[in-house]
Amino acid sequence: MSFPLRLAPLLAVVSCAAACGGAPPSPPAAPTVAPLDGLFDVGGLTLHLRCEGSGAPVVVLEAGLGDDASVWNDVLPVVARGTRVCAYDRAGTGTSSAAPRPHGSVLMVGELHALLGAARIPGPYVLVGHSLGGLNVRLFASAYPEEVAGVVLLDATTEEQDTRYWSLLPEDVMAGFRESLQQNPEGLDYEAFVGSLAALRRATTSLGDRPLVVLTHGKEDPPPPGVSAELASRMAMTWADLQSPLARLSSRGAQVVVRSSGHYIHGDAPALVGAAIDVVVSAVRERGPLDARKLAALAEAGAR
Repeated sequence: MSFPLRLAPLLAVVSCAAACGGAPPSPPAAPTVAPLDGLFDVGGLTLHLRCEGSGAPVVVLEAGLGDDASVWNDVLPVVARGTRVCAYDRAGTGTSSAAPRPHGSVLMVGELHALLGAARIPGPYVLVGHSLGGLNVRLFASAYPEEVAGVVLLDATTEEQDTRYWSLLPEDVMAGFRESLQQNPEGLDYEAFVGSLAALRRATTSLGDRPLVVLTHGKEDPPPPGVSAELASRMAMTWADLQSPLARLSSRGAQVVVRSSGHYIHGDAPALVGAAIDVVVSAVRERGPLDARKLAALAEAGAR
């Protein structure tokens, strides 16, 4: 979850180069499999997992803070036409069991890894993360690099969220934000959130040459109570500054700003999100660069 202030509309498709690691693992061949929708025991927790489609690499969808797998309902069938795709309810959401408290991203990543193992979902995976989910998939890639073939980030929380973004907020607004985190069902209070950001700063953040697409929202929302229009504009510019470097996490990375979308890009533009996932899945399968033709089409869609 990121504070709901958005950057001004623009379009940027950036091919990126970085000093990165080795080639990503190749996906195994995958037979046609039946849809899956069930509960799995993960170290004393019961987590709900839903999968559709067939093929490899398997795409794993990681939602934002407080959201369950249903936020992917419009994206999952689009992706399932081309490969196997799974969404799940983190502890405290949907039909999964209650979350432990405190419950930070490092624990969430371990639970996802255990869930995929318990459900016998083969990797390496293409991980798709929205907001806090973007932070989580980056920690997953650091902890289990051999199990990650590619990444898609949707308005992802970055490791500088606290130092460069939240720090701009007036203290009374921050106090309300900290209080709201106490009420979220996932057990991620403010201290656990800050700890999660610190964990990402300590992690290996380079994705090497794993295919990566970064989607950033381009529609500015009205400022929340207690935030002036001037501060909202400053925060929107900061959000843009935090998003742009993410594509440089991989030497095969690109960013697209979705002009018509707010923070929930998968809700506002599910077909575009599906197309972004397809760009990464195709690059994984072909062991090549991001397809320039598909990227151009993605850029055109984002500019509308």
